[in-house]
Amino acid sequence: MRRFTVLLALSLTACTIALAQDRVVPLYEGPAPGSSSWDWQESESLKNGWNTRVVYNVTQPTLSVFLPEAGKANGTSVVICPGGAFRALSIESEGFDVARWLTKKGVTCFVLKYRLVHMKTDDPVAEMTADWGTPAFAEESRKVIPLSIADGRNAVAWLRRHIDEWKLDPDRIGIVGFSAGGTVAGAAAFGYDVRNRPSFVASIYPFFPDELIGKVAEDAPPMFLAAASDDGLDLAPHSVALYNAWLKAKKNVEMHLYAKGGHGFGMRSQKLPSDQWIERFGDWLQLNGWLTKSNYDPAMKSYQKRTFPFGKDQVLPYRILYPEHYDRSKKYPLILFLHGAGERGNDNQRQLIHGSKMFLKPEVRSQYPAIVLFPQCPENSFWANTKIDRTKTPVSFEFNYDGAPTWPLDAVNRLVDSIMAQEAVDADRIYITGLSMGGMGTFEMVHRWPGRFAAALPICGGGNTAAYDKRVKDVAFRVYHGDADAVVDVTLSRRMVERLKILRVKNVEYTEYPSVNHNSWDKAFADPDFLAWMFGHVQKPVKDSRKK
Repeated sequence: MRRFTVLLALSLTACTIALAQDRVVPLYEGPAPGSSSWDWQESESLKNGWNTRVVYNVTQPTLSVFLPEAGKANGTSVVICPGGAFRALSIESEGFDVARWLTKKGVTCFVLKYRLVHMKTDDPVAEMTADWGTPAFAEESRKVIPLSIADGRNAVAWLRRHIDEWKLDPDRIGIVGFSAGGTVAGAAAFGYDVRNRPSFVASIYPFFPDELIGKVAEDAPPMFLAAASDDGLDLAPHSVALYNAWLKAKKNVEMHLYAKGGHGFGMRSQKLPSDQWIERFGDWLQLNGWLTKSNYDPAMKSYQKRTFPFGKDQVLPYRILYPEHYDRSKKYPLILFLHGAGERGNDNQRQLIHGSKMFLKPEVRSQYPAIVLFPQCPENSFWANTKIDRTKTPVSFEFNYDGAPTWPLDAVNRLVDSIMAQEAVDADRIYITGLSMGGMGTFEMVHRWPGRFAAALPICGGGNTAAYDKRVKDVAFRVYHGDADAVVDVTLSRRMVERLKILRVKNVEYTEYPSVNHNSWDKAFADPDFLAWMFGHVQKPVKDSRKK
C-alpha cells in the first residue's frame, strides 16, 4: 500500500509539473544564428549565492510554455525573460513563478532561455561575482548581449507565427524581463518591425543605460517599469531614463519606484511594498484591457498585409481582403474603409478593430463579393486636413479643403489607383465608408475625388460644408451619427446632410441614433440594409481621379 501511495504521489507531482509547464519548444530550427560554434552544455545550479535554481551556458534558446486552465485563456501572451547578468537565468523567481502567477489571470506564458556568456565552473554565481567589473567581463557581455536581444525579438516573432497553434491574439503579445532580461525586453521596444513588434513591454529593474535608448517610435508599445531606489547595482536610474523617454514621447507608460527592495526581488517575498509589483503589473494589464477575454478572430488573417510606398519616409500600411474564389476574369466592387483615430499606427493590425468582421461573414462574402481595403493612418497624422481643438467638448474641428490633402489621404487615393490597375476592380462600383476620423476622411475624399465613388457612408464624421459643391451630386450618401456624441458633435453630420440636400445630391439618407454617444458605428454596421444600400449604387468615375 505504501509503495502504491508513493507511486501515486509521484504520478500526481508529474501531472502537476506537466500542467504548469506544458511544453518546451526550440526558438530556432537548427543552431541559433551567430553562435553555431558554441559546444558547451546547458546546465543548472541549485546551490549558489542566489539561493535559487539558475540555468547557465544556454546555447540553444528555448521557450517553456505555461498555459492557463482550460477555458480560462484570454488571448494575451507574454515572453518572460529571467535575469542573471547575461551569465545565468534566475529561472524560478524571475521566470516560472511569474508565469504561474500570470496564467491564473488567463495569460499564456513563454519563459525564454536566451543565450548567455560561457561559464567555466559549476557555480555561475560565484564565477560572475569573482569576475564582476573586469575588462574580460565587459568584453564577454559586449559580444553576447546582441545575441540575447535577438533572442528576445525572435521570441516575439515566434509567438506571432504561432498564434493559431496557441490561440493567441496578435494584438496582445507582450514581453517581460528582469535585470539583464529587462535589457532583452526593453530592447524589443526599439527597432522592431511588423514581425516582432511587442504589443506591450514590462522591464523590471533593467540594465538599460542611456546609450541603449534609441528613438521612441510613433507606435512605441506601452511600457511598464518597476525598480527599487536601493538597487545594489544602482540600476534604478535606468528605469527612470526609460520612463522619461516614453513620457517625453507621450506614450503609454507606468513606473513603480520603491524605496526598498534591492536588486533581483522578482517574485521573492521580502515583506516589503516591492513584493506587490506583480499586482500592480496585473492592474496595468487590466487597465489596458489585456486581461479581458479577447475577441480576436483568426479569420482576420484573410486580410492580407501589404504596404504602399508613397514618398520619402512615407509608407502606408494596408490590409486587403479578396473575394472568395477570386476570378480575375470578372470585375468586383471595391470598398475603402477609413478607421478612426484610435486605430492609427504602423502595426498594420489595429485598423481592423472596427468593421472588418462584417466583411468576413459567410453570407456577406457570398452575397456581396468585393475587394475590401483597410489602410492605416500613421499615429501622428489624420485622414482629414483639419485643425483640432481638444480643449472643447465635443472636440472642435476646423476643416481645410483649400489646402493640400494630408499625405495619408493622398496616399489612399493613389493606393486605390494602384489597386484598380492591378486587380479586377469594377470602376463603376467603388464605395467608401469610415468612422469618426475616418468619417471625416470619407467626406473629404469624396470632395477631392468625387467622380471616383458611387456611394459614401460616413459615420460620426463631419466636413467642410462651405467647400462642398455640385461636383458631388452623383455620389449617393448615407450618413450616421449618435445625437449624444461627446467627441464629434452631431451637428457636423447634420450640417453636411443639409448641405448635400441643398446641392440636390441624387440620394441622401441620414440616420441619427437617439441617446447614442460616439460609438454609433456598431449600430450602423448592424443595420441590415448597410451593405445592400451600398452595393445598390453605380457611378461612372472620371478618367483621372487625382484631379478635382
